[in-house]
Order: sequence, then structure tokens, then C-alpha cells
Amino acid sequence: MGCPVPTRYSGQGSSFAFTAIRRKMGERLRGPVRTRLLELIVFGPLWGLIAREIVVHALRSRLNLLEAHFQARFYVRQYAQGVRRIRVERAPLLHYVLVGWREGRSPSPDFDPIFYRQSQPHSDCGGDPLFHYVTIGQHARAQRHECDQVGDHHGCGDAEEAVLTINHARGGGSARFLQLFEEQLRLEGRNVLRLRAVNNAPTLGVIHDRSGPGTAAEAHVFDLATERADLGIFAQQRRVRRLLLNHWVDRPVEMMDWVRDLADRLTCSYDVVLHDYYSVCPRINLVDGEGLFCGLPPASVCGNCVRRDGAEVPVGPESWRNAVRHFLAGADRLIVPSHDCADRLRPFLPRDAMVWEPESDEMLPPERGTRILDNEPLRVAILGALNVPKGLFVVRELAERARRTQAPLRFMVIGPASDPEALRKVGVSVSGPYASSEMDRLLASSDPHLVFLPAVWPETWSFVLTTALRHALPVAAFARGAPAERLRRLGRGILLPTEWIGRPDEVLQAFLSLRQRWIQR
Repeated sequence: MGCPVPTRYSGQGSSFAFTAIRRKMGERLRGPVRTRLLELIVFGPLWGLIAREIVVHALRSRLNLLEAHFQARFYVRQYAQGVRRIRVERAPLLHYVLVGWREGRSPSPDFDPIFYRQSQPHSDCGGDPLFHYVTIGQHARAQRHECDQVGDHHGCGDAEEAVLTINHARGGGSARFLQLFEEQLRLEGRNVLRLRAVNNAPTLGVIHDRSGPGTAAEAHVFDLATERADLGIFAQQRRVRRLLLNHWVDRPVEMMDWVRDLADRLTCSYDVVLHDYYSVCPRINLVDGEGLFCGLPPASVCGNCVRRDGAEVPVGPESWRNAVRHFLAGADRLIVPSHDCADRLRPFLPRDAMVWEPESDEMLPPERGTRILDNEPLRVAILGALNVPKGLFVVRELAERARRTQAPLRFMVIGPASDPEALRKVGVSVSGPYASSEMDRLLASSDPHLVFLPAVWPETWSFVLTTALRHALPVAAFARGAPAERLRRLGRGILLPTEWIGRPDEVLQAFLSLRQRWIQR
């Protein structure tokens, strides 16, 4: 899960953060202004009709190409009632072509543009992702939404009991956790239906239901604010006996009431996965706007942080924690990925959480011996997406120190970064987005001596740690969160004191000592 871009950062080289923030703010400002201007000209009630005719004539071939993959009613439902929705209703497909794809709107319940972009990391789909899919992607059998990942497993089969899982739209580690948990449910003989979120439409959800083997999955759309009765009937017909809420980020606060109400309609229990700290931290990752771990303080301290640095929820921290605690008290099970996460959340939960580790640390290969030539730099890899909570500032300042002192170290991010230019300025290479199937190849080609997990927040699992361990690579991490718990249990890895998070010179010396130890004599 991500964290809002910090509004402040204190420390050497903080101009990088300010430059990135100004650039991002400028992009966000220009985008909405351009969108509103387009809507006023083309979709306005007065002279918009003439403008629409001119634009339709100019874009007729593209509109004809996309029409079969576009569902007007679904598209319109993504916009709240009001003046803007009235404009969209005048020409939904044209609105999508001119405006909607720029906002990340879905053209149909069968196509998630955010997911499609993530599944096509090397494709040139910087423009309209649906146009890319229709002209290029569909020939490569590209995945259109998250439920495409589970193939013939999704939908309702012959199992006596079904579980309805409710997911968010951000992807990442928590979505991967859900996928593995669903696989376990199927092994236990349960059928699984997933209600996936729709980007920018916080009340909508889509279920892809396959009525039988080999048949196409039909998309069913429900508005959780107004159509829970219909969803309840749908779920009853498919023998749903349990709900599983994986996350409710980007949903209204009322989402917790909606889940309770749906469970009452089905007379079933509900489970909640707490993959991160959203239940107690309105910023999700326990990291403040300066990029520092907060230590899970009282709600009064959180209030100052939220007022200063922003949050993901529209209510104060104390009200948020109380509402979540009440919601979790009604759950049958609270599920977390690690004992470290369970211990940190225990004081805030109405009952102990059940630990379900998404991967096994057994049967891993032993850590391989590392040898470095005397004139060779230590190659340090950071795996996966790198943002502020995952240690962006840590890597940047460490690389800056290494470059300034001409230390024989080379840093590379195998994955995307929230501010790649700031990293490249200090000599860090950034590979950019990649498909999960490419990680083995990327690791082999980069051939790192060491994998560094620089996370500031206490990660709750870390799938990239599993990747590093599976490749028998030495791993260095700060002594915090699930990665430290797992490395201690395995008796391997290099755990750095958490006090060194703000002391790059100490980390640099530790890495230089490792290099010295690994030099081939």
C-alpha cells in the first residue's frame, strides 16, 4: 500500500523531495483544469452540441473501434449525481475518449485500466489503455482486471460453501496476500467469489461470476451504498457463507457498516485481513510527512500528524480508531501476515489476531557465499517498488554519501520508484516497473552481491524478501517488522539497528565492512 507524498522532509538533500512535490502538484493542477475546460466546451448545454459534432467527426474511427468494449451505463455510474454526471450522460463514450481515461476511469466492468497498465509494464500504453488493449494487447491475451489472474478458479462451482472476498483497487502486497489466501480457501473445498473495487468509484464493486467450467465470466456490478439487497440475493444464490474483507482503503467510512449489513442479510460471519496499519493509522504505514516512523503513538499525537501531513481517511484519528475497533469487534476472525504485525496491533484490537503467513520459509536454499574482486564495487539491489515508507530517502542519502566519498558501492532499484530522478541524480539506477514473471531474469542480469530492504515502516510480510531468500542472496534490513522477524527465525541476514535509518554514514560503513569481508583473497 502506498503513502501520501510527504509535504515536508527535514534532512540533507531535502530539495529533491521539494522538487518532486512541486512537479507532482503542478501535474495535478493542470490535469483537472484541462478536464473541466474540455467538459465545458464539448459537453456543455449551450454551444457544446456543435463542439461535440465536430469532435465526434474527427474521432469517429476511434469511437467505432472502442464502442464494442465500452459500457455506457457502467461508465456513467462512476460519476456521482450532479452537474458533472449530467455532462457525462450527454456522450459517455466521447467523454471517456477525451477525459475519462486520463482520470483512470474504467470503460466497462470487464476492463480495469490501472490493473492493465501494471500488467503491461513495458508496453507503450501511456495513452488510453483501452485503445492499447484493443489494438495491441488483446492479441497477446493480456489480463484486463485482477480476476483474470485466477483464471478458471473464479466464479461459483459445486462447493457447498462459498466465500465472498472484498478487495481494494491498489494492488501490491495486500492483493497478492488475498490471492494466496483464496488459494488456501479453495484447497479447503470452498468456492471463492471476489468483489473487486472500481478505481475512482468508491461505492461500486464488480463480481466476475463463471456459471460453469469453460464458460465466460459475466460481470455483475453492485453499488454498495444502495444495492446491498441485490448483492445479498446474488450471494445467497451462490451459497456464500462467509465474507472476507481484505482492505477498505479508498472506500467511504460507511464501508464498515455496509459489510456488517451484508453479513446480517446473509446471516453469516465476516473476517477482516489487516495487511498493514490502516486500522490504527490514517496514513496507513505509520510514517509521517517527514518520512519518519511514528511508533504508533496515542491518537492525540496522530491528530497533529494528520493535520500537518494529511491522511487517507476523512475523520480524526481517535474517531477512526473507535469506529474500526467497533467494526472489528463484530468480526469472526482478524487475520494478519506476521507475529510482528499482530504484536504491534494487539493493544488496539478487540481480540488477538490470527497469524496466517502467505508463504513458507521452509525449504529455502542456504545463503550463498559471496566473493568480490578487489577492484569491484559492492552491488546492492533494492527490490520492488521504492517509495517513502519503503526507504526512498534512506537509499537516496546513502547513495549520496557513497558518491561523495567515492566509496566502491553501486546501488540499483529493481522496480519503480516514486521519485526516480532524485535517485538517478545520486547514481542509483532504477529499472522501472516489471511483470512479476520477470524478477528472476532481472536478478540474474543485475547479479547483486547484497539485497537491501531499507523500509522505514515495520513491513508486515515482504514478498521481495522471499524472492531474495529464494535466490540465496544475502539480505540486509533494519531490525524492524516482519523481515527482521523472518531473518531472525532463519538465523541469516544482516540486521541493522533501527537508529541507523537516519544515519547513512553508519549504514555505509557497515556495507563497506561487508565488502571487505567478501573480497576474494
